[in-house]
Amino acid sequence: MVYPQAGAAIDYYLASAPSADITMEILDAGGKVVRKFSSAGADERPAAVEAPPDEDGEGGGFRGRGAPTRLDKTAGMHRFTWDLRYPGPWQSATRPEGPNGPMAVPGKYSVRLTSGAWTATQAFTVKEDPRVTKSGVTITDLKEQFDHNMRVRELVSDVNQTVSKVRGALRESTISAESLAKLKDLAASLITPPIRYSKPELQTHVTYLYTLTNSTDQKIGRDAVERYNALRKELDNRIAELKSILGK
Repeated sequence: MVYPQAGAAIDYYLASAPSADITMEILDAGGKVVRKFSSAGADERPAAVEAPPDEDGEGGGFRGRGAPTRLDKTAGMHRFTWDLRYPGPWQSATRPEGPNGPMAVPGKYSVRLTSGAWTATQAFTVKEDPRVTKSGVTITDLKEQFDHNMRVRELVSDVNQTVSKVRGALRESTISAESLAKLKDLAASLITPPIRYSKPELQTHVTYLYTLTNSTDQKIGRDAVERYNALRKELDNRIAELKSILGK
């Protein structure tokens, strides 16, 4: 049995295959672009695993299972499903937007389809899950959760970018022995070794906080907010340390 994908199902019809690529933009109630999809490029279907950064120094953190992201531009009727998520955290220079971004809050949205000089916009509404509201979680709770998850998303992006910079600096042949030793100490405080049962370091703690509050609709507790503030402060200290070592 094939179950429909969870999200906003968007149907569009093309009388003939356009010569130009088509783009689809999801807009919030204020007209700000939430997500952008295109018929160009390869389709991506990230796997549902949690993976550490690779040895090349970029990426890392949570990788969630995502819906197809490439639009079909052949002639005929098509259905594209937006998974109701915003872009996920920065993973690498070649993948600045990862999967599993914060979930959109119920409310008014619109979709804008464009091909060449032609464009059309249609409004739609994302409704709350009755099972969630029945459990006592309100729209206000969901908005607070969204704001929190957006802050933590940026924290994940910042720690991934910091790890990438550290690893890039470690590969520099012109770095002094003193700076190299400091960088290795900094890397040890940021990156969890790829060994089973290793002590989790800062990047892992940040990633865990993101997955903890981004997997289900819930009221954000004080402990999650306090944990965010503590991790934000610690990462800011590590970023300042890196700038001091590199002199920039």
